[in-house]
Amino acid sequence: MRIQKTIRNFLLVSILFVSLFVLESVGGVKEDGSFELFAFDNYMAADGYGDTEVRAGLLKELGYDGMSYHGTKGLVEAVDIFEKVGLKLFITYLGLDIDADQKYDPNLKNVIKQLKGTDTMIWLYITSKKYKRGSDEGDAVAVEALRDVADAAHESGLKIVLYAHVGNYSESFSDTLRIVKKVNRRNVGVSFNVCHWLKIDGDVDYKPILKKSLPYLFVVTTNGAESGDTKKMSWDKLIQTLDKGSFDNFALLKYLKGIGYEGPIGLQGYGIKGDPKQNLVNSIRAWNEINERLSETVKSPFDR
Repeated sequence: MRIQKTIRNFLLVSILFVSLFVLESVGGVKEDGSFELFAFDNYMAADGYGDTEVRAGLLKELGYDGMSYHGTKGLVEAVDIFEKVGLKLFITYLGLDIDADQKYDPNLKNVIKQLKGTDTMIWLYITSKKYKRGSDEGDAVAVEALRDVADAAHESGLKIVLYAHVGNYSESFSDTLRIVKKVNRRNVGVSFNVCHWLKIDGDVDYKPILKKSLPYLFVVTTNGAESGDTKKMSWDKLIQTLDKGSFDNFALLKYLKGIGYEGPIGLQGYGIKGDPKQNLVNSIRAWNEINERLSETVKSPFDR
């Protein structure tokens, strides 16, 4: 009996350990299986929407899970404001200038210390006028700077995410993947940004590179966009509310689920004209419709 009891207790502890591991590994997936959704702060760039409390209240009202941020000024306070209404400040967007002596915001490391215990990520885009994009020399400088930030972030349990942006040193998704692999830090990854992918790589199959990048893929951002010859399109065609455009966001999210992506989804809002609240309403409605379709695709015959 004593042996049986010991075995039973061991099994119970093992099950609990495995359960906790699974829960901790979920990341940006909610209990219902849907992705966490944050709006870019640029959705609310119009007058009257600059106050952090106003932004947090609006996003809470509409059903978003949080927002992205710009810079370090007021960041810690903003994290607290969002937490008070039950939302997250998922990530903050900053530049890393590999030409400069001071390559990043001098307040960044101090803010990283203050963010310890939060899930707020650091989103970095890399700029340079000195180094040719993709050069060994430029990569070496970028890697050294990123390791410096990454080690500080590691002490606070935070992630660093590279942002691919048209015209930057880290212009394409492939650029960010190359650099991240050289950095070789577990807390440094990349974001896949639909609008920049369409502008740089075009309306081509993203599946192979997304699957290849999965171990490094921390964030995916999307929006409504047109399909077709996207390299020649203007930004107003490549960045729209989620209910517009012919780009198939349902297919994107379905594929991300299929390969096991577990990070959050961000909605890009740069340059979208019109009332910010209505734009956010239109996008969350489209998001909910997509998620309803996704839930139907994963139901077994016994669930119907």
